[in-house]
Amino acid sequence: METPTKPHFVLVPWIGSISHIVSMTDIGCLLASHGASVAIITTPANASLVQSRVDRVTPRGAVIAVTAIPFPAAEAGLPEECERLDLTTSPAMVPAFFQANKKFGEAVAHYCLQDAPRRPSCIVAGMCHTWTLPVARDLGVPCYIFHGFGAFALLCIDHLYRQGRHEAIASADEVVDISVLPPFECKILGRQLTPHFLPSMSMGSGLMQEVREFDMAVDGVVVNSFDELEHGSAALLAAAAGKKVLAVGPVSLCCAPSLDPESDDARRCMSWLDGKKAESVVYVSFGSAGCIPPAQLMQLGMALVSCRWPVMWVIRGADSLPDDVKAWLRENTDGDCDSKCLVVRGWAPQVAILAHPAVGGFMTHCGWGSTLESVAAGVPMVTWPLFAEQFVNEKLIVDVLGVGVSVGVRKPTANVLTAGKPGSGEAKAEVGAEQVKSALEKLMGGGVEGEDMRRKALACKAKANASLKEGGSSYKNLEELIQSCV
Repeated sequence: METPTKPHFVLVPWIGSISHIVSMTDIGCLLASHGASVAIITTPANASLVQSRVDRVTPRGAVIAVTAIPFPAAEAGLPEECERLDLTTSPAMVPAFFQANKKFGEAVAHYCLQDAPRRPSCIVAGMCHTWTLPVARDLGVPCYIFHGFGAFALLCIDHLYRQGRHEAIASADEVVDISVLPPFECKILGRQLTPHFLPSMSMGSGLMQEVREFDMAVDGVVVNSFDELEHGSAALLAAAAGKKVLAVGPVSLCCAPSLDPESDDARRCMSWLDGKKAESVVYVSFGSAGCIPPAQLMQLGMALVSCRWPVMWVIRGADSLPDDVKAWLRENTDGDCDSKCLVVRGWAPQVAILAHPAVGGFMTHCGWGSTLESVAAGVPMVTWPLFAEQFVNEKLIVDVLGVGVSVGVRKPTANVLTAGKPGSGEAKAEVGAEQVKSALEKLMGGGVEGEDMRRKALACKAKANASLKEGGSSYKNLEELIQSCV
């Protein structure tokens, strides 16, 4: 009897940010660990990131092909190798990036339909790769979407669309009720909504409508989460949308935390942590696309260097900060392994850092990838949302799961999809140093509230690890995803 051919998944990660690319690469590794054949298509500048990730985490005996398709950045008037949205530096560049993405899509479609060595059994696409749906239909195979958001945020977005709120947000100060998980109340301000509902975006409302239509037309949704975490959000979204919603995470658990052996930054981080007591360190990072204005960064910095705990602080774009801020950082941070506040400029091995026993709390922008990595490590959070769906994620972290405390941010931070370059301009500090220290004290100070968050975070960690083991919810959902393509 002939053995059935393994289904062949083609993954096309959205090139919006590193976190999207890494998450989809991890999904590919999980599918491969379940016996599927996997190919990941990306751009030349991102291919090395994908390949290095694949080389480190691909299960033994599995093969994941990484294919680079040229991205027409220069043709669209963008700088060479501007192949991720987080590499654009102004709102003026965003329309050109999306035009280039459409041209990239035409090349990917030609490759899948004519040049690929194997016919896809299923396409899993990032949220803005709307051009993948016609390719899947031409091939007669399923098409799934991966947003990079959690199921709760996607449920809230779907709820608001069905209410028609994308046409009816009166003002930035309007309180919008998105209480989709009774008995939990969830209300946020108009200005804190996701880009789908914001009128002032450099990419325009037309694209978000196109993404919504893509979302409604695909055969299913793949989510980096696990069913037990979000109180049934995936099932509720599936019922509302009338399609499969499969939570297959936390995808960062596809392998044990590892370090790039050639990275001096990684070795420096881990060496510094090795010298600290258990659960004593506050890890601070606002993601690959998150920049805080200089005035706000100074208030944050003053809180971090004067708090009672050792701090590892990742700062994106540190080289472009004003001279006075850079001088302050040199005088008040860094040093050797005995220093109290270690600043990491650029990249840090976040999964390995969060898994280190010295880390006791994570100050985060509430990006979903970072949120899941913290949950998987059992580390409670201080929440500081910046933009996108992060204010919604904060509600889940603080009010539903009880594994975090809010620092109190109410206004989103400017980014390339709304106003100016992240971190630029003369934006005033919204959150003062004492406010930051108060939130840290609640989490790290050893009180009843902080210990309750820590206990709940460890319970989430146990469920996260169980979900990907044989018989767990994410394990079963990965099997269901593969079987839907046989």
